[in-house]
Amino acid sequence: MHLSPVTLRRLAGAVGAVVLTVTATTLPANAEPRDDTISPSLLAPGSPVGSPSSEGVSQRDGQVSRGTARAPSTEDDTDTAPLSLTIDRLTPGELPRRGPLEVRGTVTNSTLETWRDISLFPIFNAGSDCASASCAPVMTTSAQLAAAVETDPETPLAVRNVETSDEIELLTPGQTASYSLRIPQRELRRIFGKRPTPGVYWFGVHALGASLTNPYDNLADGRARTFLPYVPGSTDAVVDTAVVLPLRAAITRTADGALARTADWLEALSLDGTLGGPLAFGTAAGDRPMSWLVDPAVPDAVRNLASGNPARAIRQLPDPDLEPTTETPDTTATDEPGEDDGDGTSQDRLPDTDPLVLSARSWLAQARAVVPDDAVLGLPFGDPDISSAAEFLPELYPIARRYPGVELTDWGVDATRAVASPDGYLDPAALETVDDGAVIILADGMFDVESFSETPRSDSLIGESPVVPAERGAAQGGPGPDARKAPVALRQRILSEAALRALDAADEDPAPLTVVLPATLDADGSAAFWDGLETDWLRLRTVAELTVPAPGDAPAAQRQLDLEDLVYPADRERREISRGVMTEADRLIQAAHSLQSILGDRYDIGAELTGEALTGTSFELRRDDGVQARLARAHQWVTERLAMISVETPNGVTLSGRSGGFSVALRNDLPHPVTVNLSATTDDGARIEVPNPIQLAANSRTSVPISAELLRTGVHNVAFRVTDAEGTAISGVETLPLRSGRVGAVIWVIIGTGAAILFLAIGIRLRRRIRDHRHPDEAQAQAGPA
Repeated sequence: MHLSPVTLRRLAGAVGAVVLTVTATTLPANAEPRDDTISPSLLAPGSPVGSPSSEGVSQRDGQVSRGTARAPSTEDDTDTAPLSLTIDRLTPGELPRRGPLEVRGTVTNSTLETWRDISLFPIFNAGSDCASASCAPVMTTSAQLAAAVETDPETPLAVRNVETSDEIELLTPGQTASYSLRIPQRELRRIFGKRPTPGVYWFGVHALGASLTNPYDNLADGRARTFLPYVPGSTDAVVDTAVVLPLRAAITRTADGALARTADWLEALSLDGTLGGPLAFGTAAGDRPMSWLVDPAVPDAVRNLASGNPARAIRQLPDPDLEPTTETPDTTATDEPGEDDGDGTSQDRLPDTDPLVLSARSWLAQARAVVPDDAVLGLPFGDPDISSAAEFLPELYPIARRYPGVELTDWGVDATRAVASPDGYLDPAALETVDDGAVIILADGMFDVESFSETPRSDSLIGESPVVPAERGAAQGGPGPDARKAPVALRQRILSEAALRALDAADEDPAPLTVVLPATLDADGSAAFWDGLETDWLRLRTVAELTVPAPGDAPAAQRQLDLEDLVYPADRERREISRGVMTEADRLIQAAHSLQSILGDRYDIGAELTGEALTGTSFELRRDDGVQARLARAHQWVTERLAMISVETPNGVTLSGRSGGFSVALRNDLPHPVTVNLSATTDDGARIEVPNPIQLAANSRTSVPISAELLRTGVHNVAFRVTDAEGTAISGVETLPLRSGRVGAVIWVIIGTGAAILFLAIGIRLRRRIRDHRHPDEAQAQAGPA
C-alpha cells in the first residue's frame, strides 16, 4: 500500500502524540531537557493513532505570501527551529466552556531549503494521553508562570492533539503561509473532561515537515507556545485590571538646540516604533478603560518636529492685541557643525514634505484625537531620574512638576500625577521627595516576600501618595520561542495572572492587577489583544480607579508603607544619572531662569531651556555618556547671551562733596529689549543708590544715574554687576574707584592757607618797599655804612 507523505506525516504525529512533559520546576536536579521524541515505553498499544477527523480539520486558506509577514521577534530568544511559528489569534483567550477554540497564525521557512508537506497540530498538557506522558501540571501560582516562561522551547511540555490539524504543502526559503486550527467543544471536552482543573494550561502549535536534509520524523520543526487559563463559571471573583501604555522617549538636542537623532525619532513615530506602536495599540482599545503613562516632554518634542525641528531661539510670544512683531529670532549656534558628539547641528527648519515632519504631524493628530478621552498618568516633565535627583538635586522634582507640557495643556488633558521608572524600580529614599500625592507605580520585585505577601497589598500609601504594585511578569509576555511580547502572548500572560488571582481570592476580593506594557508593541494584533480581555473574571479599570479607597479600607495612617521594607537592587543604583549630569542641569536651570527674568513674560526661552535640562536628566538617558557635555553646551549658549548685557564705568569718580552723583552706561547687544537690575557693592564707608529696575531697548546703550553718599574719607572701590530681578549676576564685574569729597576740602584749606601766606608775604614786601621809597635816608641808615 502506498502512503502519501502527508499521510505518513500524520501517522508520525499521531504516534508521537504522547510526549513526556517536564517543567523547569518539576525537573530533577540531574535531569536533562529532551526534545519531543518518543520514549520506547510510550510506544504501547492504546497510543492514539489515526488521521484527523473531518470535523476537526480546518481548511487551509491557500494564501501563501513571500516576504509579506514579519518573522517572529528574536528579542528575547533565538529560535533556531527551521520553521518559525506565530500565534496571531487565539479565540477565546481562555479555555471555553462553550464553543470551539480557534487559533490562527503564520509559518515562515527560516532556512535556505524548501520545506514540504507541513502539518500543524495543537498541543495541550491535558487529556488521557497525559496519564502515561506525565504532562506538566496545571499552573496555579504566579511563580509557576514565571518559571514556565524560562523553560527551553525544546523541552517537552504537552501532547499533540492529532484530531485537529492544518496542512501547508510547500514553503520556499523565506516564504510565509497562514494556518488555522479549530478545536471543537466536543474535542475539548474529550481532552479536558467535563470539569477541568482550574488554573493555567500550556497551549501551543507544533509544525512537522520535511526538507531535503530533514526527512520526516517525529520531532517538531517549529513551535509556538502560550498559556491558556481556565476559571470555572462558579467563580464569582472579578479581578480589576489596569493596562498602562507608556509614551516616553530619550530626548537629546544638537548644539543649536534642535532635536537630535532624527532617524531614531522617525523610527519611534512609525507604526512599529516605541511611540507609534503604543499609540496605535491604545487606539484599538476603543471605549475600554486603560491608562496612558505620558512624559509631557514627548508630545512637546513631537510638536517641534512637526514644526520643522527649529533650532533653539529667543522668540517673542504672539500677542493678539499687538501688531505682529518683526523681531528677528536669535538663532546663533554656539558650536560649529561637526562638534556635536555625533548628534549634528541643525541648520534650517525641515520642509513640510520631509518624512519626519509628516510622521510627527500624523502622530500628533492621532494622539490629540485619542489620548484626551482616556485616563492619563502624567510623569514629571522630562521624566527625570528622581532616584538620582533625590541625592544630588532634590529641587528637581518640584521644578519638573511646574511644567505640565504645552501640548498636553492644549489638548485639555487633566492628568493624574504619577511617578514611575521604566523598569519599575525607584530608590526608596527618593519616594520621600514625592510630596504632591502623585501615584507611585513600583515593580512588584521591590516588595520583599519576607515583608509582604506574594501579592503586595494595593492600598498602601507613602505619605499621601497611593502605591500601585505593577506586575512585571505579565509585561514580559509569553514563553516563546515565538515573539514573547506579541499581542496574543502578552494578553495570555495577563489573563493567566488575573485568573490565578481570581482563583486564589476565595471569598475575598482579589488583588487588583496593574500591567505597564512594553513600548515595543505590534499594533497589528492590538484588536485581538483587547477583545480577548473581555472575560467574566477580569474587569478593565484605570489606575486612578484602582487608587480610590474602598469603603472598608483601613485609615491612611495604618496603610503607610515602611520604606525600609522595599528592595532596591545595587545594579539599579549604579545605573542612576551621575552627579555631574545633575550639576550641569542645575547650572542650566539657573541660567535659564536669569535669561527668562530679564526678557519678561513675552518670551518663553526660559521654559524651553529648563525643559532641556529636565530631559537631560531623564531615566531614558541613563546609559548616554554624552548628556553632561550637551547640558554644558546649552549652558554656554545661555551665558554667551547673558554676557551681551554689560556695564561700562569711567576710570574713576571724585565727588565735590560728601554726596553727589555720576553716571555709568549699560549696554544691551541682544536684539531683544530687556529689564535688568544694576548691583553696586562697596565697603561700609559709602552708600550707593541705583534706579532699579532698568529697561534697555534692543541693541542699545543707556546712561544710568548713580547717587553716592560717602561716610568717611578715602578711596572706595565700587563693584558694578548686571543682575536679574532676584539679584543673580548675569555678566562680569566692573570696578570703579570713588574718591571722597572731604579730601577735596582739605586740599582747598591747604591751598587757601598757602594763598593767605603768599598774600601776606607779598603785603609785607610791598609795605617795606613803599616805606623805603618814601624815606630813603632812614632806609640807608638802617642798611649801615657802605
